[in-house]
Amino acid sequence: METIYRYSKGSWEKFFIEAEQIKPHAQSWTARFADLESFDRNIVKIDSEEDFSDMWGYYVYYQSLEEEHDNQAFKFYLSAEELILINLDVARLMNTTDEELLVDYSRRSPIDNFMVILKHATSTYMAQIDRFEDVLHDILWEVKERNNINIMDAVAKADHQLLLCKTQVVTITEIFMVVQEAFCSELQDNKYFNQLKLRLERAKFLIDSYEQEIDALLDFENLVSSYRGNEISKTLTVFTTLFAPATVLGAIWGMNFKNMPELDWKYGYLIALLSIMAVTLAVYFYLKGKGWTGDLLDTKKRRKFF
Repeated sequence: METIYRYSKGSWEKFFIEAEQIKPHAQSWTARFADLESFDRNIVKIDSEEDFSDMWGYYVYYQSLEEEHDNQAFKFYLSAEELILINLDVARLMNTTDEELLVDYSRRSPIDNFMVILKHATSTYMAQIDRFEDVLHDILWEVKERNNINIMDAVAKADHQLLLCKTQVVTITEIFMVVQEAFCSELQDNKYFNQLKLRLERAKFLIDSYEQEIDALLDFENLVSSYRGNEISKTLTVFTTLFAPATVLGAIWGMNFKNMPELDWKYGYLIALLSIMAVTLAVYFYLKGKGWTGDLLDTKKRRKFF
């Protein structure tokens, strides 16, 4: 059973009909019904002739940012004479009731009403886009307080959600452009068309801005990760260099050759330990004098990001 809202000649009507009962050649929109029935994802088609243009398609107007299959969609048909909306609760979308909707004689054109429907339909993902300001605000300050793998996971999640929002904007923009292509002569100085145009421009601006913020955040995370990786490598190199003399001396004294005069020394262990410490300190001061230790051993320095 299909729920259909039809707007034509200045008024709405609602009816229910089985797909099998629709006669393909009864009306202009029924000729497109077989095509509409085959749609199961975002798509829009247009047929433009010299004296008649129409468009039809499938539009997912709500997509959850968490679950792939949590979405809502409707099918539509639009010409200059009528607007057909299939499986869409128009009254609920427009914050009214069927009773009020069906007695609405505002005398808008079908194209005007389609613009109004699209404007209301975009409210869901506009709200999703607006919430990104809070999400990014939390992530930006979390980076300063506790920069770890959880932050990267939060950034990746936000980036994925933003891509989903961008996909929705691309879809509605395509529909908007097809409306322009099909009914350009009827859209000059059209208030509803211009309102939707401004809303799409705002959505694109916000998404582009948030994309730039996320890209900057990812670049910053890459900088921090590279710096920390270099610091770890430098630390390992410095410690390896510092303890290399001790390792060499320990290896020599551990050979236990028969003719080793220091085996009979009373203070052999003390001399060995002092020699190792002296060589290690000499290497340390040499590295520090060259500036090769950097701030690795400077424990007084407080770091915020690094």
